[in-house]
Amino acid sequence: MFDMALPLMHFLLSLLLLPHGYNCFLLLYGALRYRVGGGRPIVNHPMVTVQLPIYNERYVVSRLLRSVAGLHWPRDKLEVLVLDDSTDETSSIIDSEVAALRSEGLNIHVLRRRDRKGFKAGALQNALKYTHGKYIAIFDADFVPPPDFLERVVSHLEEDPRLGFVQARLGHLNRGYNGVTEMISLAIDGHFMVEQAGREAMSMVINFNGSGGVLRTEAILDVGGWRPEMLTEDLDMSYRMRIRGWGSRYLRDVVVPGEVPINILDFKNQQSRWAVGSLQCARRLLGDVWRSAHLTLYQKLEATLHLTNYLIFPIMMITIILLVLLLILNRAPSPLFQTPFSILFSIGALGASTLYSSTVILQDMSLREKLPYLGLLAAVGVGLSAHLTISMLKGLLSKRLEFKTTPKYNIEGGRKRISKTHTPIGRFPLPEMLMLSVTVIGIILAVKNQILSVLSTLFIYLTGYSTVIYYSTSKQKLS
Repeated sequence: MFDMALPLMHFLLSLLLLPHGYNCFLLLYGALRYRVGGGRPIVNHPMVTVQLPIYNERYVVSRLLRSVAGLHWPRDKLEVLVLDDSTDETSSIIDSEVAALRSEGLNIHVLRRRDRKGFKAGALQNALKYTHGKYIAIFDADFVPPPDFLERVVSHLEEDPRLGFVQARLGHLNRGYNGVTEMISLAIDGHFMVEQAGREAMSMVINFNGSGGVLRTEAILDVGGWRPEMLTEDLDMSYRMRIRGWGSRYLRDVVVPGEVPINILDFKNQQSRWAVGSLQCARRLLGDVWRSAHLTLYQKLEATLHLTNYLIFPIMMITIILLVLLLILNRAPSPLFQTPFSILFSIGALGASTLYSSTVILQDMSLREKLPYLGLLAAVGVGLSAHLTISMLKGLLSKRLEFKTTPKYNIEGGRKRISKTHTPIGRFPLPEMLMLSVTVIGIILAVKNQILSVLSTLFIYLTGYSTVIYYSTSKQKLS
């Protein structure tokens, strides 16, 4: 019985990956059809509140405040709230900049709390008491909104009173800093160039990304405000708005550049927060999604794939463990590796690579130049499965989830803007080492038993875990 159960379990888990793979093709189809025009010029400017959640961002906060001060919007219709939870010298930098901007006529105020209860979501919820704007624009500390941002985004909200929020595309200030930033930029581009655009074009649920967007204050209040216990408060807010019947819009042509993590350790921490937060949202919201009268069956199915997207990582890890167990028992692998199933799964596996390759083409970049970074992205995507699986397990077992901010250093392009050595401090990548060992055992057994059909899969995982281990243990300098 056990001998039959293992191959069946391996096959069924592998089958769960298929919808996500084929969904990549669906979203790409939508992205190619994406068309959203510009809004009509605003005659009577509404009151807009810009909220800036800050926590220990000493390298970038001045740049943020100056860029917000440069927004094209009537000064008597603009309110800026700096939500400062900092515990370092960032606060003194903020006070100095705010005093200077006030002297220039900007309506700007600093809000500070006694503690960081609820982290970013808690700061945003607290700020609602002091907000006077019809709309709320939110920017994280590392972003630099273009001067015409409000003019191009708010016009859509003014035209359509059903819109709860409008999200712009997030760009990258430090794409060319190193290979890791090139890779992460491509990963984020995949979300904004294809996934968000595809969902917008096909009227699916899109998400607010926590920065570079404008929300309708009425809609925020209608759904009960920000929930401080949610780790990905942006995703939570997006879905609660749609469940309540509010619309949304994504503007691919409006770009707000920001910084991406400069090393794998920071990227792993960021992805862990997103993975745990997405799983938290799935647990809290999927029932409401399926009960909502405002969503079609098609939208509910896509929303389910969206909210459970990070589950592909534990599925990947468990699948490879089961495969190696089959090899240890000298059993034939699941029908996954046999025609016609092999063809079916191969097409599905190409979904992600096609999506990210298309991202490069849609931006008129050289596919040849970006190919090494696409390869790195594929390897890291596989290699992160161990770390993210453990993070999600911890998230499920923990009653209190911590919001860890991603360090930013005011790096733009290939220029290095601060003089210090940055040595990422993290635990030894034990999960990746263990999974690398499992994969090596699988390769040895596959060769020994002449089960060569599984070697390509095993080598993909070998490359993935090795890549993450290498970048997790390397040191990087900012000089």
